[in-house]
Amino acid sequence: MTTRGYTILGWLVWQIGSRIAKRKVGQKMAQNRVTLGAAGVVLAAVGGVLAARAARAARAGGDE
Repeated sequence: MTTRGYTILGWLVWQIGSRIAKRKVGQKMAQNRVTLGAAGVVLAAVGGVLAARAARAARAGGDE
C-alpha cells in the first residue's frame, strides 16, 4: 500500500472513530447531566466563597 493509501485509510478510521466517540459521549452526557449540573453549582459556590474572602481580606488590608 502506498503512502496515499495509508493516508486515506487513516482518515477513514478517524472519521468512523470520531463519530462513534461522539455518540458514546452524547449518551453518557445525557445520563450524567444532573450530576454535572450539581458539580457546577458546587464549584460556583466554592468560587464565590473564595472571591468573597479575598475581597474581605483586601478591604481589611490583609494583603501586605
